[in-house]
Amino acid sequence: MSIKNAFSRLGITGRKIQCGEVYLVADDLIVLPETRLPSKPEREIHENRPVLIPQTNLDNDDPLYLTILVAPLSRRVDLQDQRDFKLSAGQAVLEHDSIVQLGLIQPVLKIDLQREALGKVDDITMNDIDAVLAANLGLIERPRPR
Repeated sequence: MSIKNAFSRLGITGRKIQCGEVYLVADDLIVLPETRLPSKPEREIHENRPVLIPQTNLDNDDPLYLTILVAPLSRRVDLQDQRDFKLSAGQAVLEHDSIVQLGLIQPVLKIDLQREALGKVDDITMNDIDAVLAANLGLIERPRPR
């Protein structure tokens, strides 16, 4: 067994993952808690779900840090709430308008990120996403709706 295979079996990857990148993850690895409520329709599990990496590159670059935080994306922009951030089609190479569900950030194993990144949001957009995330955590005041 090669060293690369041995590290891979331990979940250690040499892959460079950047904050703001969008990857695919097997949809059944993503938890959407509200879909367990009896009043909600049953969730349709897709093969893959796009996720955004909101985690700092300092952690992303640590090969011994096996998990990474992801925020699931959804095409259901009609379900957007104040915890979410809307991305337009074309941003980060997305085919459809989508919401980044920042209220549902969760860890996955780095090895569960499929292939290479689909794309990456620009720095200005990532700063706006960080502001929504900070508001979600109570670190800054959430802007009042007009």
